Amino acid sequence: MSTATRDRRDEEHGTPRDERTAVVTALRLGWSMADAYHHAQTADLTGDGHRQSPAPPKLSNLTELAGRHRLGMYLDGVDVALAQIAPLTTDGRTVPSTAAARGATGSGREPLLRALDDLNIDVLRWTMATNHRVGVAYRLGRSLADTVRRGDADQLAARFGGRHLQISRWLDELASVLPPYSAAVVRRSLAAWAAAVGRATVGDPGEAGPAELARELRNQGDLWQDVLTGGLHPRDLLDEENWAVIARNVVIRDRKLVAQAARGIFWPVLAPLLVVLLAVVGVSAAAAAGSPTTRAAVALVGLGAGLTAIWRSISTPTLTVAAEVNRPLLDSELVVQMTARIDRPLAAARRAGRAGRQRRPADHGSKYVAGDSRIDLP
Repeated sequence: MSTATRDRRDEEHGTPRDERTAVVTALRLGWSMADAYHHAQTADLTGDGHRQSPAPPKLSNLTELAGRHRLGMYLDGVDVALAQIAPLTTDGRTVPSTAAARGATGSGREPLLRALDDLNIDVLRWTMATNHRVGVAYRLGRSLADTVRRGDADQLAARFGGRHLQISRWLDELASVLPPYSAAVVRRSLAAWAAAVGRATVGDPGEAGPAELARELRNQGDLWQDVLTGGLHPRDLLDEENWAVIARNVVIRDRKLVAQAARGIFWPVLAPLLVVLLAVVGVSAAAAAGSPTTRAAVALVGLGAGLTAIWRSISTPTLTVAAEVNRPLLDSELVVQMTARIDRPLAAARRAGRAGRQRRPADHGSKYVAGDSRIDLP
């Protein structure tokens, strides 16, 4: 069997062919484990999951599944992810199993939570031993899922109380193996959310309130997950206005760089060359025989040839450096615009906050102002 055929077969069966695929799979694995544990903490797992007749009028949605069935779905996702990462492990290492967690689903909530935590520890040890980046991706997915969990507004400050800094460090570490731009975009978006939560916590009137932020946080988390796992490329969200802003900013920054570079090389490089060139041209013109017109022509030809030689000597390295510098500038502008598009839930929370502040309060009167009486009326 050829290598290409084997790779195609492995891809069809979900086997990762490289570290990038394993990292993304581990991130999904961490997210699924966090969701499974939260579901085990909060869902009703007492029912047997059997539905009563008659049959439903339409196919059941995910939110309509019984608690035990939904927990089983999370554990199925864990099994699939573990099977996909397993080919990266060395022979002889045992893949963690969800059997104990599945067996504890009918024995009360506490044994189930302990079984899930034991599974989490096994998976954490296994992924870290398999590949350091795979282990970091597992921790990243788990932490992000816990950060964007639906909850009350008073939980926001605790979720962004330093955890986002560690998440940002993990994103930096995994940037080279995550989908393009995903780590930078999510890191910038996460910083914007942390700043917004900080301002909302201290009661900044220019920021959305904690309640509005809490309502939109889960929607933001879904976008982060889609971007980090490759399901959504943030560049696909850019419209004509975003591209126009990117082009304008890149041109402005390029112009500033050219001006700074010209000032930097003029006196130490260009000025001595021009002095030497003018001296050579002057001597050549003075030594040339013929009329003044002929001497002027010789001077112009020599000056043109000298300027051409100077340009050729500095243009090639200058253009090479410009190309190397311009790519990071373009990437940084892309990240800014893509983050603005990804941060739609944050923008929605701020709009909701402004709408709530602008809504006129109910007129219940004031204890400091007396009401109108018949005598006061004209």
